[in-house]
Amino acid sequence: VTEGAVCMVEHAADAKARTAAMAHVASSLSARGLLTQWRNELYEIGAAEGDRPYFDIERAAVRFFGFASRAVHLNGLVCEHGTSRMWIGRRSPVKAIDPGMYDNLMGGGVGRGIGIEQTLVKESWEEAGIPPELARRAVLTGTRFVQREVPDGLHVETLYMYDLELPVDFQPANQDGEVVEFRCLSFEEVMAELSGDAPYTVDAGLVAIECLKRRGALSQ
Repeated sequence: VTEGAVCMVEHAADAKARTAAMAHVASSLSARGLLTQWRNELYEIGAAEGDRPYFDIERAAVRFFGFASRAVHLNGLVCEHGTSRMWIGRRSPVKAIDPGMYDNLMGGGVGRGIGIEQTLVKESWEEAGIPPELARRAVLTGTRFVQREVPDGLHVETLYMYDLELPVDFQPANQDGEVVEFRCLSFEEVMAELSGDAPYTVDAGLVAIECLKRRGALSQ
């Protein structure tokens, strides 16, 4: 795409044609260094839950345009002898977004052709080694809509928040190289970190706080 060029697609064009046009735009933006790391992962744009998308686009370009996306976040919880703890992960220092920051036990975007529950199961295994049969026990506790300016554009996303009670002896094990550390902290320790300057991602902090509120560990 040259300076001042405009990408035009007829309104009647099908989703395949629109996707191809946006792929060309995304590739051109990436070549000019205007996008974050290319992921080779498509997001569906312009579709409500269950509807067909208007087009698909490379994940790295979503924030550049401010397109709305969806993500699944999982609070991994351990309850023993009346004490509750929460698993916190640390993102890899080479992640394209929020490298090296603290995250929920699992947090993953919803890619093309994958539903919310499928994303839950898939990402739980990839990020924390949670077997599918265990991941499916997670309880959807609600959604939150987030919108904020970020260095690479505008982050607009609906977060699907899940809680999962884990066995006391469960040890998370990352499978895809995107998480480098796991810590199992008491609710009080998580609150202290969130109140201080610990490097939590914005979305992870929000999801953790919502969980602490539900569990009565944080005043409303």
